[in-house]
Amino acid sequence: MTLELDENKVWVDGCFDFMHHGHCGALLQARRTAPNPSKSQLLVGIHTDEQITINKGPPVMHTLERYSHSEGLRWCTKVVEDAPYVTHPAWLDRYGCKYVVHGDDITTDANGDDCYQEMKDLGRFKVVKRTYGVSTTDIIQRILTGKNHHEKHKQEDMYRPTVEELTFYSRAEDGFGNHCFVWDKTFDNCLVEGSSISNTKPAVLVLGEFDLFHMGHIEQLANIHKLNPECRIIVGLSEPKQEHKDSIDDGCIMTLKERALSILSCRYVDGLILTPFNSVESSIDFKLITHIDDPDFISEKGSFSEYLTKKLIISRIQEQRDLYVARNKSKGMLIA
Repeated sequence: MTLELDENKVWVDGCFDFMHHGHCGALLQARRTAPNPSKSQLLVGIHTDEQITINKGPPVMHTLERYSHSEGLRWCTKVVEDAPYVTHPAWLDRYGCKYVVHGDDITTDANGDDCYQEMKDLGRFKVVKRTYGVSTTDIIQRILTGKNHHEKHKQEDMYRPTVEELTFYSRAEDGFGNHCFVWDKTFDNCLVEGSSISNTKPAVLVLGEFDLFHMGHIEQLANIHKLNPECRIIVGLSEPKQEHKDSIDDGCIMTLKERALSILSCRYVDGLILTPFNSVESSIDFKLITHIDDPDFISEKGSFSEYLTKKLIISRIQEQRDLYVARNKSKGMLIA
């Protein structure tokens, strides 16, 4: 059945492998293209592992992991499973979406054809700005080389998020309102003002590095939210103690910015404190302070947090190293 097309129902599709802040930013921008924010909906079509493998090679994250990660984003209204790799108007018609939104890069299928050409020809295609400096390919390259290049990121002022970036990714479900608070080191240093409605609630502080922010993390945050429905969830984003600053063995693969903006995009997060002091004092009423890597802090394990870890994700790439090296080489990224 075809529904009446609605400009406030926006369609976006993709692989969303390693759902990084570039993907999250694209979804937020897509949500904001709706003319009426109070009526906006964002439908996220996601391709299966089989479709991705045929058209560009196997993804690192599996189908259900990618479906669930997108559902965990604050701006996603609905995930549409098994969306075709080449976008067809009939799929948008089925859900009443008038436009598909995509970044300003070209996505091609296995034959080298533009996946959105038909939608462009119909005038049902909108473009948003692609996020500079982050891609799934680049994250895979860091794992393949064992180098995170954080010193280079710091020299280029790309390691820490700007206040403008933090403000943008703190937006509410409609893409415009305030939602997340952001602090730096102490709760006296507020960088972004969040929702005044949630500001009076007690809180749970969840500490961790949150590297390669994945469904294991999101599921645990969802469980904390479920167990503490009266509380707001605040994440304390910590930094590892690094001996070899550019080695992924001694530090995080992702920069502080990449981790922070991914966390802010999660629907279960109400606040973020960057690199909190060990004994941070606050007027905030904390019901619980815990660490996400502590196996005893949560009473409910889920289908993802039972198995999905940073170590497992790295092993998936290393087990198919030759394949990923060849794929990255085809994109101009060589392994020295």
